[in-house]
Amino acid sequence: MKPCWNVLTTDTQTLYNRLSRLPIISEFYLAGGTGLAIQIGHRFSVDLDFFGNSPQAVGIEHRKTILAELKDDPNLLIFWDKDGTFVANWKSVGVSFFRLDPHPLILEPEIIGGIRVAQIEEIGAMKLGAILSRGTKKDYIDLYFILKQQSIEKLFEVSARKYPYNSAFPTFAIRALAFFEDAETKPMPEMIHPVKWEQVKSSLEKVALDIGRKKLQIDKLWEK
Repeated sequence: MKPCWNVLTTDTQTLYNRLSRLPIISEFYLAGGTGLAIQIGHRFSVDLDFFGNSPQAVGIEHRKTILAELKDDPNLLIFWDKDGTFVANWKSVGVSFFRLDPHPLILEPEIIGGIRVAQIEEIGAMKLGAILSRGTKKDYIDLYFILKQQSIEKLFEVSARKYPYNSAFPTFAIRALAFFEDAETKPMPEMIHPVKWEQVKSSLEKVALDIGRKKLQIDKLWEK
């Protein structure tokens, strides 16, 4: 896969390269909008969101290692530094490390620039999880472009393995695919491949309608 480095700002690319040299970086994977954009090149993205699944992920030793790389940098602002969570900002680039031990990594990540990046289907499942609570325009737009490459059935297959104890997941995810109220007031991301918000909504409403007709089949994925 040829990475779409043009989706990153200069500062994001610089921080990406710095973090790729961390001795612990192989224990994490990049997901979120940036992880997706690097692979499909649909929009610009700034923040770097990393996830780890081990009980030790983002523990004190990991946070010490991250800080050893960044702490003396005057451009670093730390917002959250506690067990399981590290959230900071570097030159307006958001960087976060989260422990997600209840939700396993399902698919083997891609290695891009020395960093493990979640596969498109895995990011799609995580985006479905994100819109269950309060989706942003970025979340829906990302799903729109993911569904140009992957089927919604595949995203639910990954979701059933990633969130196996949430049997209500398909019910609420299908509903959320056509519920945009929380996202309406959010800004549009800066796109590389232009798309209109109304086009995104119309497409996802159709996806929700189509997969809703197959809900009994989708529900069975959580019965295994």
